[in-house]
Amino acid sequence: MASGIFVSYRGFLEPPYGGVQICTREYVDVIKAAGIDLEFCAFSGDQRLSTRILRRLNSSSYFRSAETAVADAIFRIAAKNQPDFIFLNQVSLAPLAQKIRRAIPTGCKIVMLSHGLESTDLLHVIRTRGRLPLTARVRPTPAFALGDALIAETTFRPDIDVVCALSPFDVALEHWVGATHVGWLPRVVIARPLDWYPSGKRLGFIGTLDHAPNLEGLVLVLEQLMRLDTGSLRVRVVGGPAKTGRWLAQSYSIVDYLGPLSDSALVEEASSWNAVVHPIFCYSRGCSTKLAMAVGWHLPVITTTMGHRGYEWREGGLVIANEPVRFANECLRLLDFEAATVARGRVMEMARSSPTVEENASRLLALLGH
Repeated sequence: MASGIFVSYRGFLEPPYGGVQICTREYVDVIKAAGIDLEFCAFSGDQRLSTRILRRLNSSSYFRSAETAVADAIFRIAAKNQPDFIFLNQVSLAPLAQKIRRAIPTGCKIVMLSHGLESTDLLHVIRTRGRLPLTARVRPTPAFALGDALIAETTFRPDIDVVCALSPFDVALEHWVGATHVGWLPRVVIARPLDWYPSGKRLGFIGTLDHAPNLEGLVLVLEQLMRLDTGSLRVRVVGGPAKTGRWLAQSYSIVDYLGPLSDSALVEEASSWNAVVHPIFCYSRGCSTKLAMAVGWHLPVITTTMGHRGYEWREGGLVIANEPVRFANECLRLLDFEAATVARGRVMEMARSSPTVEENASRLLALLGH
């Protein structure tokens, strides 16, 4: 049996389960299904006083991304187990590759488990920060931060043997920054159908509200809906931060901001939605795990080509609208029960025909050449 070391921030392996934690869990499940025995090297972020001070000047996730003892911990595990692979979970760990390359067993491959390049979403933060209430820090200056991220991403790729990404778009970007051996794994959809009783007037949105592509997409659609005769439509928004949610409710009268909800409360709330809206009008990093949850619930979904990046299916599908005005019209169309029922049937087919963990394990083994 092949063996590997899974290197990750401790918080990505523990609840609460946001997008990064869900993708991390999928990576772990697929690696184990591929027959690779894993030993975990979990660590906390660098909390030295000097690091905390310097991060006020440099907000890059590549800057001092791991505590200083992480490389030594990897060396100890590697000396004992002679692993075939070292899996680095998240691109921010790319600087570790340079440190461990010369001290790991010959033939051991360093594999980057990418959740998307930092530069991808940093660009969207810079592009939208003047018109949206975003909390992301861009230090010391937008131009320096973006350039520094791109240079870091290019600098560290030669020491990485394989990059496993979450979407074809991320594969293309990895090639752009110099990675030579790259592939991707589609999302696994777990069927957990809801007891669906749509109200006929509710659409739902779930997501991180200060993520620039999420907030921009939602605002673009809300602006179009406000121009139309929406009747009694309510857009039910779930997520945080609360400050951004309150801003949405104050800015758009059709919004009901619900805040973050517990799993049980979210299921009860989503059961009353005619459809889930997932408006992403730019290519952002990684993929949306919230989309897999909605598909697994067997709810009608309205999204974009950019919004369903990282997903693959053989039958059925989603309602796709790549322009905000068309997206808004599709929202209103799915308030009709019959239209929503047809859309739901296609989502059910999509859920049944999406890849399994075992299928992804075969794809991973082919990518690893093992």
